[in-house]
Amino acid sequence: MLQSCEVDNDQLTLRMLTLLIRRELPNVNMAWVRRNGRDAVDRCLSAGSRPDVLLVDMSLEGLGGIEVCRQVRAATADVALIGITSFSLEHYAADALAAGAQCVMDKARVKDICDAAVALVNGRRPQTQYVSDLTAAQSHALLTAQAEAKAGTVADSGSRIGSTATVASLTDREREVMRLCAQGKSSREIGELLHVGESSVKTYVMRAARKLGARNRTQAVAEWLMLQD
Repeated sequence: MLQSCEVDNDQLTLRMLTLLIRRELPNVNMAWVRRNGRDAVDRCLSAGSRPDVLLVDMSLEGLGGIEVCRQVRAATADVALIGITSFSLEHYAADALAAGAQCVMDKARVKDICDAAVALVNGRRPQTQYVSDLTAAQSHALLTAQAEAKAGTVADSGSRIGSTATVASLTDREREVMRLCAQGKSSREIGELLHVGESSVKTYVMRAARKLGARNRTQAVAEWLMLQD
């Protein structure tokens, strides 16, 4: 049985969403609902109360919806995260997806939210406008590496490259570029650090992405990080 949970500031919204989701998915277990982002994060981090899916209101007071997504995803890849809002999806989408949400949806489109939840739990990509290119595992790896980079604990690329044939196929320069990408550096910044042109950096990223089987830069960084020792 699918275990779903919600976090939303508004008590009435929580009740209505719970009612409508149960009507749409009779077999869903609404394990808990919360009005506080911190409480929701704590429950997601506890194995005993961790849901399959968490619906996160983007406009939470206190610990905001985007930060809830970031903290949950940085800690675990086991919870599907769906950002929901009554406001502009475009306003929240980029930040929410970067924070580990797998999609961002209109709170009023309950059937679509339910369809997305079922798809995510079954390992499928939701059919909605604002959806992440990354899996939960890839987002988790990316956020973990970014946190390590900020803390100064990411080692030189040579000491972290795994022994798989895929990673071994990258050149030293491609590895260096991917390491800097994982630290959040832009192509211009990487070019300045490596004393090459911005177009050359983009070429290295494109080549690395192709070798890693990724469709774009974000996926390439996530795949590269997941292959580290």
